[in-house]
Amino acid sequence: MPFLALALLSGGLTACASAPAPQAAVTAPPPAEVQLALPAAPQYQASGPAIVGMASWYRPGPGLHRTCSGEVLSRDTLTAASPSLPPGTQVRVSRVSDGRSIVVRVNDCMPPGHRIIDLSEAAAKELGLMSSGIAKVTVTRLELADSQQ
Repeated sequence: MPFLALALLSGGLTACASAPAPQAAVTAPPPAEVQLALPAAPQYQASGPAIVGMASWYRPGPGLHRTCSGEVLSRDTLTAASPSLPPGTQVRVSRVSDGRSIVVRVNDCMPPGHRIIDLSEAAAKELGLMSSGIAKVTVTRLELADSQQ
């Protein structure tokens, strides 16, 4: 009996060893594309006439400074100070000389005088008035385009 078991066992091994074992084809499906739904940038439209005048820029000095809206003054945000527009107002500031324009948020107050707007350092860089310090601009108040629907 041990001989029969050994013969069966060796015969079985021989049969298994002589025939190649089938390979299971494992293919992973390609990863699904992930598409992030980014919120759409707000669309603005002009709300009133453009004001023409001089703009300058300012940066915070040493220490912590707060705007009249209570925010900490930051040189890295697209913000501005205005003598006539309330904090929170979005405005388009356009250079008269070359047409460059940016949208900034008014977050600070300034006394009335020779300038119609003071821009943060980041806004001044984008508008290209860092070296000159001042420029003739138009300031147009904006509102959300879908706010009238």
